[in-house]
Amino acid sequence: MPQPALVTHPRAMRRALRHAVLLGLAIGAAPLAAQDTSRTAGTAAPSATAGADTAPPRDPHQLAQQAQYDFERFRRLHLPRFTGRNFRPGGRCPEPVGMWCYFYEEDEPAMPELPEAAQARAKLLATLDSLGRDNPADDWISGQRVRYLIESGRPQEALAVAESCRSFGWWCDGLAGLALHEMGRYVDAEARFAKVLDRLTPRERCRWTDLTPYLDEDTRRQYVRSLCGTPERAAFESRVWWFSRVRYGLQGNDSRTEHFSRLVYAEIMRESVNAHTTIWDEAARELMVRFGWERSWAQEGSGQMPPFELAVRPPGREDATMDPSLRVNVIGLEAKPAYRFIPPVDVLTSPASSDSIDWAVQLPPVVARYAPKYARRLLMLEHQQALFRRGDTALVVLAYDVTRVPGLGGARLDGALVLTPGTTPGGEATIRRDVPKKGTLTVRAPWGPLLMSAEIESEETSTLVRARYGIRPPFAVGARVSLSDLLFYTPFGEFPTTVEAVLPHALATQKVRADQPLGVYWEAYNTNPAGEKMTISLVVAPDDEERPGRVTRAARALRLSRETSPVSLTIEDMSARGARTSPRAVQLDISTLKPGDYLVQLEVDVAGQYVIRADRRITVVPR
Repeated sequence: MPQPALVTHPRAMRRALRHAVLLGLAIGAAPLAAQDTSRTAGTAAPSATAGADTAPPRDPHQLAQQAQYDFERFRRLHLPRFTGRNFRPGGRCPEPVGMWCYFYEEDEPAMPELPEAAQARAKLLATLDSLGRDNPADDWISGQRVRYLIESGRPQEALAVAESCRSFGWWCDGLAGLALHEMGRYVDAEARFAKVLDRLTPRERCRWTDLTPYLDEDTRRQYVRSLCGTPERAAFESRVWWFSRVRYGLQGNDSRTEHFSRLVYAEIMRESVNAHTTIWDEAARELMVRFGWERSWAQEGSGQMPPFELAVRPPGREDATMDPSLRVNVIGLEAKPAYRFIPPVDVLTSPASSDSIDWAVQLPPVVARYAPKYARRLLMLEHQQALFRRGDTALVVLAYDVTRVPGLGGARLDGALVLTPGTTPGGEATIRRDVPKKGTLTVRAPWGPLLMSAEIESEETSTLVRARYGIRPPFAVGARVSLSDLLFYTPFGEFPTTVEAVLPHALATQKVRADQPLGVYWEAYNTNPAGEKMTISLVVAPDDEERPGRVTRAARALRLSRETSPVSLTIEDMSARGARTSPRAVQLDISTLKPGDYLVQLEVDVAGQYVIRADRRITVVPR
């Protein structure tokens, strides 16, 4: 899967490095007592050369900063070589952000950390832990402890640091929310971030809830029509976060806690040394907010910047510019694979009209990305779904099959079938633990168009197998009698009269073999309980539409009526007596069909209304 990388534009990198060197030298030359030690004042890390001209710092805050600076300097000298594709001078940057260039590649190699760097970070953490225990109210120290513990893959310990934090305001809750998010405890993370929002001023809250960095141009135009703090803006943001989730069957909204985690991490980075030795500015913050923080680093090419990159040498400080770590051109890599963070505007405004293409995880333009830990593999679910009516309620049934998904082995599987009516956040769900690799799920929701998300998850293998798209009843506006979807099944010796009887035999795919009979089940609604004549026609004809989801049923019917159908039948029938629902099933012989795509179309003609139709696509595969 793709892996993102951060590099800088060559010209801008020169500018950033020059600024970083000047800043470090200026602080190193100043008396330590004159340096601001407050977190909010923008304290920069001491220079690596400060010890040559001043006494060792005694203040715990400065000691922590010096240790952090020394570690990052050491790490820059102990980075693996980047072997993937890189942005080259004179080349076109796919995603420029300020002085940075972001690009996203499918097959970037992993960049394992060198043992020396891991050992150095462990020593840094020991120093920070010692200083932090004695200074629990120091925001900077607590933030760096959480940062490096998360970097080390120890979010539980990061949470312990956050719980022992004694800083004023929202800082401790923010650190706790970040740690909880990294642990996968999204409900608890939401609760902590809610406390953060409660402590912010209205202006700060607007900045924290702002979605602008994530939105494409079309979505942004709709978003800015309402002002922050208004019910309209709040409703839009709630809708975005509801539909942006990768896994609807997961408790908590991990997309939203990822957003807040990035904001907290950006605050941690704001006044600390980063691996690139550059000044933390709005461009760096925007990159982190849009694509997440870096998880690993590597040195590009030879790892050496040209000598003229460090040509600026303040009088009397020529030695500092010879620091070899400042000559390393660092590439930062975020978590992979990373998917499109926010769905397109068409999905947000009409989710029930979306098809699976609208939910493609790399659908351009990709303005922001998210790499959920539980979906390092996000695969398409082999399935069949059908919509049935129960009064004013929709019954959706799903048959699925993940037996052919590689890598699942004997891992435990969790299943979810989630329906969302309209655009209001909230919906109906069936969530089950320990589901079989092949089975069925059902769920009920208010009758009408719905967004369906069917999910089979393996936490053990970080695999999510998903199907997500809009579903709606077959067209029957103004008609007394209407139809359900068609449900294909394997014939089992009798004709089923209920959905429940069909489900154990329902096909978990719409791929069929011509040498096997095909069962088709459906229901007609609001038929005359006294019994009425129904003319039933079923046609199977080639379907050559490239995107059938975009073709109307009326157009399909017109095309099919003009074709010679290789499989067809017509039945003169009577509706069910004593009931307003007439379940029906037929068995089709499709042995004459050649491999390819076909449309199975049902037509029902009753007196006093137009002919109603329901159709479904099948693919005949070789025997």
